[in-house]
Amino acid sequence: MKQAQKNQQSREFILKYAFAEFSEHGYCGSSLNQICVHGNISKGLLYHYYTNKDTLYLACVELLFHEMTSFLQEQINLDTVTIEQYFDVRMQFFQKHPAHHQLFYDLLLYPQSHLAQNMEICRASFDHFNNQALRIILQNQPLSEHITLEDALQQFSAFINFLGVYMREGTLSQTEQKTRELLHTMLYGLIAR
Repeated sequence: MKQAQKNQQSREFILKYAFAEFSEHGYCGSSLNQICVHGNISKGLLYHYYTNKDTLYLACVELLFHEMTSFLQEQINLDTVTIEQYFDVRMQFFQKHPAHHQLFYDLLLYPQSHLAQNMEICRASFDHFNNQALRIILQNQPLSEHITLEDALQQFSAFINFLGVYMREGTLSQTEQKTRELLHTMLYGLIAR
């Protein structure tokens, strides 16, 4: 086996245990010591590939957004997608990848301000696809009077971020039900007119 392949395998092995640690305990509750213990990884090996906790965490975040974006792109036809389908596909991804669910919502709940610029880079492809999908969906809907498309996009993005905070606790099926209820309320309101 070539050295490049060994290096890649070592990185992926470390990343596997780091992803589990960060998704279960979040950034603040995680430690490199625990990653090393759970993966039987020497600290020397870990530091050879990842210089500190931040670089390892960012590698996990990058993996999360890469895999989530790839799944959304494979499953969603932007020409025909509806809001309900979009959220159904997101929920399918999280059902297949529960650790990703935990890490994703932890990122929204407890953003690490010192990593903000790096996080923007990690999630750029996801944000681009997300914004593209929402723009297409909302362009095909009759908007309320005095609401522009840009207003709708901004409010919908805020709603999605709010969901992250609201949905952190509970099982995936509870999250799915709450998402549907909140989505209906956001789109159609609480008060009949």
